[in-house]
Amino acid sequence: MYAITTLSGDAKPVLLGQVLAGMEPTSPPNPAKKLVPVAWIKSYKGARVFTTTMGHPGDFLNEGFRRMLVNACCWALKLEAKIPRRAKVDFVAPYTPSRIGFRR
Repeated sequence: MYAITTLSGDAKPVLLGQVLAGMEPTSPPNPAKKLVPVAWIKSYKGARVFTTTMGHPGDFLNEGFRRMLVNACCWALKLEAKIPRRAKVDFVAPYTPSRIGFRR
């Protein structure tokens, strides 16, 4: 069950996600669930913090997800002025992640 529904302090969502009715990307949205934060920023003792609940090995197949992580690292280091419009986030080696679920 996905438990994060609200953020506290100065946290600001940067990406909201829709809970689906199944485990496939093509599954329809679950009408009983509202949009929930899946990536957000906040401060902690003067530092910039980025957090996401995403990160399954399969998520890294998504170019947009990889770009979000690279951009978040630049933002956390206060280098957002140097973030290229479309940073190259290609794999540098073959990548074959495990699937969601139990192996049979």
